[in-house]
Amino acid sequence: MVRSRYITCFGLIMAFVVATAVAQDKKDPPKDPVKDVKTADPKTDPKADPKKVEPAKDEPKKDTAKKDEPKKDEPKKKDEPKKDEPKKDVQPAGLAWKFEKDKPFYQEMKTTTEQNIKVMGLDVTQKQDQTFYFKWTPIKQDGDKWEIKQEIEGIKMAIDIAGNPVSFDSTQENPAGGTQTSLSEFFKALKKTSFVLTYNTKTMKVESVTGKDEFLKVLASANQSLEPLLKKILSDDTLKQMADPTFGFLPPTAKKVDETWETTTPLNLGPIGSYMIKYKFTYKGEDKAKKDDDLITVETSITYTAPADADPTLPFKIKSSTLATTGKQEPGKIYFNKTLGRLDSSDIKLDLSGALTIEIGGNSTQVELKQTQTNSVKTSDKTLMPAPPEPKKTP
Repeated sequence: MVRSRYITCFGLIMAFVVATAVAQDKKDPPKDPVKDVKTADPKTDPKADPKKVEPAKDEPKKDTAKKDEPKKDEPKKKDEPKKDEPKKDVQPAGLAWKFEKDKPFYQEMKTTTEQNIKVMGLDVTQKQDQTFYFKWTPIKQDGDKWEIKQEIEGIKMAIDIAGNPVSFDSTQENPAGGTQTSLSEFFKALKKTSFVLTYNTKTMKVESVTGKDEFLKVLASANQSLEPLLKKILSDDTLKQMADPTFGFLPPTAKKVDETWETTTPLNLGPIGSYMIKYKFTYKGEDKAKKDDDLITVETSITYTAPADADPTLPFKIKSSTLATTGKQEPGKIYFNKTLGRLDSSDIKLDLSGALTIEIGGNSTQVELKQTQTNSVKTSDKTLMPAPPEPKKTP
């Protein structure tokens, strides 16, 4: 989930790029078990202490006439849990992140985005396939807080805009197919960039992210024209909010099976506008199909809001928007390994649609957008980067 919001934003930016290009062409064509305890009967022993009861001594009964009287019917006791049987509807105590200093873990995140854009009577389709390979290394602990270094090991990217492919694959020395453009150079610059996150294991939240300045410097070296926009979009709060879904989905308190919790996160992208993202999590307990894994489902809703002020450095102005998640979204699935204390895998799908009014060169343009995005993450003790091909043997 770490970059799902970034990918969503990137898809929106690409829609703006398409709209700008089309408009320009039109303008200029060319709990424990309870133990049974014997208690004294306060009717026969008024001095009995209900908190400390000793076994009754054998004493002759004064009224022997009652000896053979039948006992009154006692109410049946409800079934109580067995002594060694744990409750099945409570979140295990181990459902929390576990870190070990200098012991890394690795993730592969795949995102596919399909967009249908209608602008000025033209239908434009585009598809994005992106894979990020991450390395996470816990480097320092201070009480409830851990500093964790995040590194981008590699990237695979393929974008097709109306039949025009752009591709990049940092896992191959000589990638085949597609074209090498400024966009692919942008992705190339992402490789080996890193951040340091401060994660609070008590609140289950990312408190801060450092490394933004170096990150921006690397990206600007690949494309100077993007530097002003990136500085406005990638604020400290934005980086923290974008990293929070990776670690921030666990509840700070235990939950029973089918209990829910919600979080709402604003994501401000400056001149590009802002997103309001709501997560509704449901704890499903131990998953039968995945050993050591507990299942959490998540329903996500996203609403986009156009920026209040225009940015003169952009070739377009976003005046209004109705872009949001549509219909009943299929809940995503998050599998958490309680033994290892980390995210094992996740699968999430989102559908967004709506209209944008964009002003380009003083003219307003209506853009209709439909987008389907699928995101999957898996975690391992070893890198998930594909092995490089073996060199060909010379005869």
